[in-house]
Amino acid sequence: MNNERIINMDSIKAIVTGFCISDTDVRNIYDEIKSEDKTINIIFINSKLVYGLEHILGILRIINEEEKRNIKSNIRNVEIEFLLRICYTNQIKDALKANFGDSKNKSFVVVLISKLGDKLSNTLETLKSYGLEDSNLIGPNTTKKDYILDCFFKGKFKGNSHLLLNNEEKYLKFLIEKAVISLN
Repeated sequence: MNNERIINMDSIKAIVTGFCISDTDVRNIYDEIKSEDKTINIIFINSKLVYGLEHILGILRIINEEEKRNIKSNIRNVEIEFLLRICYTNQIKDALKANFGDSKNKSFVVVLISKLGDKLSNTLETLKSYGLEDSNLIGPNTTKKDYILDCFFKGKFKGNSHLLLNNEEKYLKFLIEKAVISLN
């Protein structure tokens, strides 16, 4: 059932899902899942920071390409690298604050990454015991666009830059390009 949800890239496999956590601390969920299987990378991203599945796939492609080309990053943890890239920063403290700064937020996009696809399905099943899947959390919308701009790019757009912001394809390309250069 979940095998059809697995995203296959050259060196990594992933499952992406929207998730409403039921009144539980995300850190505890992370620790419990990691204690069961250390080969799984699990990333909880505030759903307001995710501008659609293509946004997530763009960052996964960056990480996959680095691995494929054997590019060694200073960040050896895929979970932290992903978070830094989606928060457009090289400062872990800033990325953690942007992602987990709202303690009332229980809506996350969860990215599971592994080299072994069968383990992803098992981890997703475990994750389901902590809340409800909600695919609507992944989709792009104007509220998310405004939130991302305000959170990461406040005051950076002047003049004709609004043309970029009114074109969904260009906006997504902009986000992914920012994710590429965030750690360089």
